Amino acid sequence: MLRADLYEKSIPINTYISSNDFKACGFHSREEFLNKLRSGQLKPSHCKIAKKRFLSLLWAAKPDEVLPEIEVLQLPNPGPTGLFPINRPGKDSPILVTGNSILTDEVLTAILSTTVSPFWYMVVDTDGHTVDMAIVYEALTAERVMQILTKEKADQIAPESTLFLPGFAAMIRDNLAEQSGGSVKVGPVCAAELPIFFGNKHWKLA
Repeated sequence: MLRADLYEKSIPINTYISSNDFKACGFHSREEFLNKLRSGQLKPSHCKIAKKRFLSLLWAAKPDEVLPEIEVLQLPNPGPTGLFPINRPGKDSPILVTGNSILTDEVLTAILSTTVSPFWYMVVDTDGHTVDMAIVYEALTAERVMQILTKEKADQIAPESTLFLPGFAAMIRDNLAEQSGGSVKVGPVCAAELPIFFGNKHWKLA
């Protein structure tokens, strides 16, 4: 099987590792800590840090631990669009924006299954393209995001929520913020970064 590129190498793991993290595991540098983490030799029991923190770092360092294997497809594979609740979200829960590729949904579903934190999962019509290709073909635009926001009445359901765009969609952030009048931030490129990107406070592991 030819595996799709899920951009695991795009995760800036070094920016997340504090000196407290590697020292709590008995190392003198980030490099030592990362090498052991990536080799699979380091276990939660070896470190004096919370297991959930350890797992978030592990998934960022070794995304294959949590990402499913996705086969490359030659044609777009569209799925449903809309605003979907994850873990009983409220009026201020983060809104994760993505495209309606079945492949993207499979990846994000795997990642979201690791958390009990509340999120809104907003799927935009990108003609079935994955986010990277949707940007190339201009199928993921501020206008298309606004269409879903309006259709789903997000301003009533989640009026205090921040929209989080996938990293590849950073170029539409300013336009979307202007059109929506709300808070819009850019999230990671690789889905496996989400647990550590949001942190223990906002991504409570299941």
